[in-house]
Amino acid sequence: MVKKLNDWCDIAWIIFICATGVVAAAAAAVFWNTMPLGAQGAVLVAVIMPFHVLEEWKFPGGLHIFYNVLLGPKEAEKRELDRFPMSRLTDMITNIGLQWIPLIYLVLCWITDLSNAVSLCMLLLCFIEVLAHTGAGILTYCWLKKAGKRTIYHPGFATSWMLFLPAGIYLAVHLENVTGHDWLWAVILFLIMMLLCIVLTETPLKKWVVRQQKGMFAFEDAKYYEKYPSFWEK
Repeated sequence: MVKKLNDWCDIAWIIFICATGVVAAAAAAVFWNTMPLGAQGAVLVAVIMPFHVLEEWKFPGGLHIFYNVLLGPKEAEKRELDRFPMSRLTDMITNIGLQWIPLIYLVLCWITDLSNAVSLCMLLLCFIEVLAHTGAGILTYCWLKKAGKRTIYHPGFATSWMLFLPAGIYLAVHLENVTGHDWLWAVILFLIMMLLCIVLTETPLKKWVVRQQKGMFAFEDAKYYEKYPSFWEK
């Protein structure tokens, strides 16, 4: 069972979210003009996520190195930079959640009056992605400029600015008649999404992963950060 899960966490799940993104994009192309704004925002996030994941994992990939250097153990002998605290398993669940929970929220836009709340929730996600990846890029630049780094780029930065930012701006421009009730529900929906995708996912699973045999759920290599080995010593 663990072996099958490990195999799923390689490339199969990325194909799955890409397929979901294609279906969501096709549906949006047909129904866009009749969709509430919240549903449009949810579809935008669902379509953007595959591109974002591909940048973080494959082209160029290597986000896990930044994450695990920043949040993992500082003692070299305790480090497993290829799978702790971010592993292929934890990141897979987080990213599938960040695609599918918006699609669940999309349904709420059709059956409730929460379209504005969902729009605000998706707007928050878009802008937080931009801020998080920009902050991470600036941090890695400060750490690595002596090693030859010349930009604030790091995996996830490009899709944050080129896709999440325009999506967030689109939602902000088209929002109308926002109330305190909308903001309250937006915060509730956002916290539920973060709780399910990050807190409840990573807290138990990251410890379970490191109890598995070495290499299980591990990333293959440092990808983008391969050219900055000094980063691993931070």
